[in-house]
Amino acid sequence: MLAKIAATEVPAVPRPPAALREAIAQAVDFQQTGQWHRLGPLLDALENAAAKELGRARQALTEVAQPLAVRAELRGRLEAYKAMAARLGLAEDPEVVERFEKARWLLWSAPCDLRAGAEAVARFQRALRAPERQPEPAQTEDPAQGEETDG
Repeated sequence: MLAKIAATEVPAVPRPPAALREAIAQAVDFQQTGQWHRLGPLLDALENAAAKELGRARQALTEVAQPLAVRAELRGRLEAYKAMAARLGLAEDPEVVERFEKARWLLWSAPCDLRAGAEAVARFQRALRAPERQPEPAQTEDPAQGEETDG
């Protein structure tokens, strides 16, 4: 799954330290040889070490999943801006369509370059906000303006 995100920020997931694996092997040895007086303190130490490793693993998972969350947010924003384009009557504007397609291609391609995708979404958004792209306000005539009054 991570191969679908092109980002250098994705960290490597560390393996548990060798000392932890060795302590587990020692605990098994103590259990098999009936050295209960040594097993208890070792299991306490292993429990603490395992809790620390679990914390590290959760942090690594968060760091690994973060680019996927960013991609999902960018995809959602792009779809929201597409709906905005339709409401503004710009859904068929060639420049708007081109910018949407470029952003969509970047965000749904593997690997996904998040920086380029974010820039493409921003360009699409700017295309919707360009002054020359905004629909003209409806001209309403004031009925009182065309009437002459008897003074």
